[in-house]
Amino acid sequence: MRLNVLKYWTKRAARVNESPRRKAIKKAIRHSMSRSLSSLSLTAGEITSLLGLFPKGLVAVDLETTGLSPLVDKIIEIAAVKITPEGEVTSFHTLINPLIDVPEFTIQFHGLTNDDLKMAPTIKKPLKTFWDFVGRHPMIAHNSTFDLGYLIKSSHDFQIEFPPLDVYDSCRWGRAAYKPLENPPANYKLSTLSDYCGFKLNHHVAIEDTYACLKIMAHIGNLGIDQKTPQMKSFVFRLSQFDKNDCFNFSTRLNGLTELVQSKYLVNLEYKGSLKASLRPIRPIGLMPLPKGPVLFAECLLTGMNKSFLLKKIKSYSRLEASYWKAGAP
Repeated sequence: MRLNVLKYWTKRAARVNESPRRKAIKKAIRHSMSRSLSSLSLTAGEITSLLGLFPKGLVAVDLETTGLSPLVDKIIEIAAVKITPEGEVTSFHTLINPLIDVPEFTIQFHGLTNDDLKMAPTIKKPLKTFWDFVGRHPMIAHNSTFDLGYLIKSSHDFQIEFPPLDVYDSCRWGRAAYKPLENPPANYKLSTLSDYCGFKLNHHVAIEDTYACLKIMAHIGNLGIDQKTPQMKSFVFRLSQFDKNDCFNFSTRLNGLTELVQSKYLVNLEYKGSLKASLRPIRPIGLMPLPKGPVLFAECLLTGMNKSFLLKKIKSYSRLEASYWKAGAP
């Protein structure tokens, strides 16, 4: 009895004497471990369906970030799930310290605070480990231009080589596969497609979103339709298409545009495009790298459609007052 009491007080004293740094590290480890575990999983039938679409295996990936601009913002969480040609399923997960404050408006979505990330590794070493995990498997993500934009930009910043693999978009694939059906989903957001496919999603937790992407693709694989057209429409790019200079660098004259995008202001672009009108009122979404050059991804208020505006074709820009653009405005 006395020995048990002694052990109790020894352990309690050790906890009391722990340094704040040690306590913070333990808390960070627990938090990272909790976010690395998914409530979702893949059945044998789903794995078979996925390998029917990707016989050589695939890797699904999802990120959480400090914003919506891969050319400016930072990664704070990476999750990936790999399926080998033999049907083996393995996962990768890490939190990332972005070395900047996480904006408050993003925390409401992913729930990750500065305290959660301060003991996490910075991006360079985990990114190398991530690409080793991916290997030469094709990759897929929901709105993959966004996720891969961050991974490619960070790899460029630290001169980390990435494999010349193909990248697909489950949002595009889902739109092409489901839209012709008699009862298609209301939209092609990840949460909507999860409900449509019959499972509950804990959205904006990277590992959960990764499994959701795969489960949706498995559902598509079981539709009994010809997948050639959806696959073709879902292809985004091959990583070898990225030229390290042309894809990431843009003129310093656009620095003010970056500030407008980050501040979520409406913007008026003078743009060299196909429309007769050279002035384009837009609602900015993010700045992204693409093989053809860096782009501003935005909602064009003339058409109501999301479009990519090549930065090298932007002649000038100015802030547009929100009161200027209302329903029915010219």
